[in-house]
Amino acid sequence: MSPASQGTTLLQTHFSMAQPSESTHVSELEHNIIIAADQGRLDIVTKLLDGGTDPNTSDTIGTTALHNAAKQGHWHIARLLLERKASSELRDGHDKTAIDYAIQAGHRKVVHLLLECDPGPRTGRELCLAARCGHLDIVQDLLDHGAPTLAPVNRSTPLHVAAMQGHHEICDVLLAHDKRLNRSIWERMTGPKLAVDSRGALGRTPFSWAVTKNHTRTVEVFLQHYPSLVGSFDHKSKMLCFFEAIEAKNVEMVRAFLDHGVDVEMKNEYRQRPLHRAVAAGSIEIIQMLLDKGAATDQKSKVGCDVEMFTYDPKIKMMLRNSASARSKGSSSGSASARTAAPPPPEYKA
Repeated sequence: MSPASQGTTLLQTHFSMAQPSESTHVSELEHNIIIAADQGRLDIVTKLLDGGTDPNTSDTIGTTALHNAAKQGHWHIARLLLERKASSELRDGHDKTAIDYAIQAGHRKVVHLLLECDPGPRTGRELCLAARCGHLDIVQDLLDHGAPTLAPVNRSTPLHVAAMQGHHEICDVLLAHDKRLNRSIWERMTGPKLAVDSRGALGRTPFSWAVTKNHTRTVEVFLQHYPSLVGSFDHKSKMLCFFEAIEAKNVEMVRAFLDHGVDVEMKNEYRQRPLHRAVAAGSIEIIQMLLDKGAATDQKSKVGCDVEMFTYDPKIKMMLRNSASARSKGSSSGSASARTAAPPPPEYKA
């Protein structure tokens, strides 16, 4: 045999050893319930169960047939496994149960099945997972089965998670749900705060997360439920949330704050007002919005800086001066009109 032929033979031998044959894969599929469930082979799963295979058989990382059926959305296989006493509570090496995988993948029908077969109390973890993944229907299903929306101090709630991700429809559902909670006075005093008021692990409320992440539509949803949030303070950034929106130059978010009655003369710790921050940010559109809402141009900060001192932009300086001049003329003409409208004194008679 020539050296070239020997090399070819060795290469073919190496490849055949490295790659399992198709017959090997088929054999494994027919004898491994975990793989059969992953591939959606109801016929093989049924045959293996009828032959005495334990439905809770797991591989080296704790994966069971039910984990795989839930992950892939194979409802018929999941139902069969549950009928044959497969446990829905087993956790794999990733600390996930079958319902965790079904939630994550958005397989609502499988989630329904697992909820019906396991009537035990649901967990906030499941609801957080559904909220993070943006599965609105599954969030509602979990709420209907009693999943908790509140969390202990310094723990993130499902509302935190949804707000961080910008899932405004889920935030709407969770906010409406919390408003309907019927808690006793004692529970209100000793239990966790409503999710809208709670600070998560990083000290932020759900609303401040929505502002920080620039999720404008989510911010609007929060303000529709709780207009008082316009005055919120972000304890992580140490800033007023309205000021954060201004400095991010998020015009639509600023408009949402204004539409819900934010005080355009609110002050931060340096006695700076929204107009100071808008001028510093250089956002002409936001500056105009604040001026249209009556923001004063003559207010000074804690160190005595007026609004013009926060910019070198000549266009912005002229905007501020023209606004101040127009207001001055308006007040002067108003005073003059008042004087003109006054009745004349009685005619003097000698």
